Amino acid sequence: MIGLIIRQANWGILGSIFGAIVGFFIKIYLIDIVGLTQWGKYASFSAFSTLMSTILSLGIPWLIVKYIPHFIEIDKDKANQIIRKCFVYSLVLSISFICLIFSFSSIIDQYIYVKINNFSDFLSLSAFQVPIAIFTGLIIALYRSIFKIKEIVLYGTLVIVPIRAILTFFVFTYFNNVLYFIYIEIFTSLLSLVILLLLYNKNNLSLFVKRDPNFVFDTSIKRYSLNMYANSVITFFSAQFFTLILSILLPPIYTGVYSVLLTISGVVLLLINNLNTVFTPAISKLFKANNIDELSELYKKTTFIVNLIAFPILILFVFFTKPILFLYDSTGHLYTYKYFFYIIILARLFRLSVGSAGSMLVMTGLEKYELKMQIVRGFSMIFISAVLYLLFLDEKNTICNFSYENFFIGIVIVFMLFSLLTEFYRVISLYNKLSIHPYSKYTIRLILLSIPLFYISVIHDFDFAILDYIFIPIFILLLYFSLFYKKIKSIYKEILISD
Repeated sequence: MIGLIIRQANWGILGSIFGAIVGFFIKIYLIDIVGLTQWGKYASFSAFSTLMSTILSLGIPWLIVKYIPHFIEIDKDKANQIIRKCFVYSLVLSISFICLIFSFSSIIDQYIYVKINNFSDFLSLSAFQVPIAIFTGLIIALYRSIFKIKEIVLYGTLVIVPIRAILTFFVFTYFNNVLYFIYIEIFTSLLSLVILLLLYNKNNLSLFVKRDPNFVFDTSIKRYSLNMYANSVITFFSAQFFTLILSILLPPIYTGVYSVLLTISGVVLLLINNLNTVFTPAISKLFKANNIDELSELYKKTTFIVNLIAFPILILFVFFTKPILFLYDSTGHLYTYKYFFYIIILARLFRLSVGSAGSMLVMTGLEKYELKMQIVRGFSMIFISAVLYLLFLDEKNTICNFSYENFFIGIVIVFMLFSLLTEFYRVISLYNKLSIHPYSKYTIRLILLSIPLFYISVIHDFDFAILDYIFIPIFILLLYFSLFYKKIKSIYKEILISD
């Protein structure tokens, strides 16, 4: 199983690295042209569109990943009917959203996004972006359910990302309005969706089957779908709440800064996200077969592999904070937020240290614990944000001065604290219910090695010579991989044997 997961995840990681590298240069190029304020408008649009697509997805991608692998093996007709019904629901909801957004975009702009000028133009474009995102999530879940990550990477990344990059460099040679980047995203996303749909329909299950009037969703499927729908909405709300609140309460430049810091530090999350695309259906299979020991061992190994790759990358991000942030903003304004960047990096370390804990909960019948945690987290975020608002944004408050800056500081610190508490809860829940945890002795050693390196990288204060950009990464990478050479070798041998 570890061999299958690693081989398929490698395709996802390859695509993510390629997409991240290209995206890195595109964003540097774009932000230099449009500025942090316009980029903040784009980040606000992106958060709104993603929220809407999450709400309208009905948890369908999770339903597909959990049940389609099982039904493909025992009842293909039922699998086809499930897929057909999922497409019908998605189509109806997409059409409804298009009608609603064109009717109410000006009202949303006027009464919610009061800090952003002319945001209705952005909101109208979500009428195209959101339906594409809904169907893209559905088709990607179908590929994941049959362990075909390669096709997602080939046609969703390796083909589409270069097209998007070429169009971006060409268009922004003549324009400086970030709206044009959204036009490009809509076009390339639609192209990717069409390719993936046609190939899946041709090479795998048919997506256009005749309706079976006797088919109904099993009660267990409905219950799981509703739980995961609530879970996905609340999880997104918890993850994107601060971006949404910054979009509504602060000028767009703060949303732009926050978005850039999250984007840079979030590169390493591509590793765990791509691992989850393969590991999630594997969790379901092993759990249904009651192979808890194998699942526990697999969880530890995947956590170690992800952290071994991600930790040194994050350490290097902290070492080279100044040149990285100056790449995005040559004025130096972004660099004034370097300590916020360190805090966000720390939050990413918490997230990576527990591996696929969230996926483990939702795929082993413990989704209600994940849901409860996300509900508590969501309401806590609302409460704390309200307190921060009263302290720093209420002009009538006589205790603290009106300050966008202090509100922003509070949001970043709370983001880090919630990351720590969320991952702690997930690990404790898994251990209490299944006696499973992500920490092998190698992962613990890896964490202990990273703590002093993170501290050193934060407190350093010197200018880099050109050769430092070569020697420091080589030294840190060699340090990590040499200390864990034996474990890496044993995992590599296991993958070869599983071939």
